Amino acid sequence: MENQKLLESLSDFNIETRKRSFLELCNLIKKNKIEKDNEFKGFINAHIHTFHSFNYKNWSPLRIIFEGWKKGLLYLGTVDFDTLTGLEETLWAGELLNFKVTSGFETRVFLREMQEKVINSPNEPGIFYLCGKGFKKVPEENTLEKKFLDDLKEISQKRNKKIIDKVNNYLKDVKIDYEKDVLPLTPSKNPTERHIIYAYYIKSKELLKEKADIFWADILEMENKKFIELKEKNIGDLYEKIRQKLIKFGGPGYIKSESADFPTFDRVVEVIEKSGGLPIGTWLDGTNEGEKNPETLLELLKAKRIRGITIIPERNWNIKNEDEKKLKIKKLHQFMTVCQKMNMPVICGTEMNKYGQPFVDNFTNPEISKYLRYFIESFEKLFL
Repeated sequence: MENQKLLESLSDFNIETRKRSFLELCNLIKKNKIEKDNEFKGFINAHIHTFHSFNYKNWSPLRIIFEGWKKGLLYLGTVDFDTLTGLEETLWAGELLNFKVTSGFETRVFLREMQEKVINSPNEPGIFYLCGKGFKKVPEENTLEKKFLDDLKEISQKRNKKIIDKVNNYLKDVKIDYEKDVLPLTPSKNPTERHIIYAYYIKSKELLKEKADIFWADILEMENKKFIELKEKNIGDLYEKIRQKLIKFGGPGYIKSESADFPTFDRVVEVIEKSGGLPIGTWLDGTNEGEKNPETLLELLKAKRIRGITIIPERNWNIKNEDEKKLKIKKLHQFMTVCQKMNMPVICGTEMNKYGQPFVDNFTNPEISKYLRYFIESFEKLFL
């Protein structure tokens, strides 16, 4: 489109720069020099990560809101891990465009009642992804709620540093510095594992130059030719392979999750409510022990004041393996049926914190098109 520089500057790390660019785009809209293309008219995405944690396109809340408005989305919601830094940007942009938006945070908590079961955090019994959404403002300074949210960010920072120490010792030839190589990758200094992997890859090219490919092929136990093919075909898949190899369960940088490392479910729910938000649970794909019985799970979550559930539908239908796809579509149908029966609102999104995830779900797909109306009604019930 025209005004490409304006569009790109929406994700400048300087907040004033991106706000100025957004206002210029709004002015062009008022003059009818920018119009909606309505590519996704009437669709919804209520769970998109921004560059305040990790967005694989490195988009800010302002870029996400603009794209959502231009493509005709009905509703949109941003989210970030362990921070509300993107909240004010999201609400400001939505108001300027008269576009219904919401924002919040996502974190991991310890759910005591299911401490022996894997729920929605793979290989981590008792650990649950919990969101706070629908906030109207960031908690004020010097409040217990603001301190708690700051502590969440600090906990994730400490975990990042532990991961880097372990991976540095493992890789030996390629080491990164958290302050110099990782923190500058995010404007709010709230990096995630994916920032860490990107930093390692960039550092390897800097230190090893043409030998970097050989280095990573050896780490991933791949033939050099196969490695180069993967790199050229889909760099995002390569980063995910490196992440799985180095950081996730079984990798040299993996840190076993202990209940003491996470805030309790009940405490985070309390903070969300006192901060003016709504506690929103999450659902992975129905295959882990903690999710196998939707009724049992939802009864527990309702009793613990959860007001809605966030799902990522692609996990259950956009799957190459036919047997796995068949199973997960079945699980999705079971879960959605129970949610509707129990009047539990369900909102959906695509995350965009993993390379290749789309900006909007493909609601023309028959496996999820039948739920679009419920997703929309759920958003309206929760946030409007």
